[in-house]
Amino acid sequence: MIELKELTTKVLKMFDINDVSDLGTALMKNLNNKEKLCQFTEIVENNLTVDWLQQIYQYYQADRKEKKQDYTPLTLAKLVSELSNCESKKTIDMCSGTGTLTIQKWAINPNQEFLLLEIDENVIPYLLFNLVIRNITGYVYQTDILQSETKNIWKLKKGDKFSECTHFESAI
Repeated sequence: MIELKELTTKVLKMFDINDVSDLGTALMKNLNNKEKLCQFTEIVENNLTVDWLQQIYQYYQADRKEKKQDYTPLTLAKLVSELSNCESKKTIDMCSGTGTLTIQKWAINPNQEFLLLEIDENVIPYLLFNLVIRNITGYVYQTDILQSETKNIWKLKKGDKFSECTHFESAI
């Protein structure tokens, strides 16, 4: 398994950026860039059952003090995905963060459609990139589920190797 420092260094180099604070913007700009998507899968040696971006986000960018952001450990995500109905055609992931739980559900059944809800605009690029490289079908809503307010919606459509991501609505 690749170490966090090595992973971070390779990902920053891949996007030609020097600081992790610029990674979200780089991820968002490259959601439909097949060359960058392929490079990322090569960095992680095509092991897409792990949420590699969660490791980077949680260590460098999570707001643990004010927002109490802490992300689902891999072992818990695996357990929950195995306990939930794997035969379902749709999965809803509220407060999806970088997508760890969704990735584990996808690893069991990659043909599901996913509906993901996340409030934090800073983690959305990580979530979308994670979904695109796994060729996941579904929707991501940047929404406050307690207030029922949605700011942005992205649609993910299965492609040949990677999902096509479209920001098709905003400010609902």
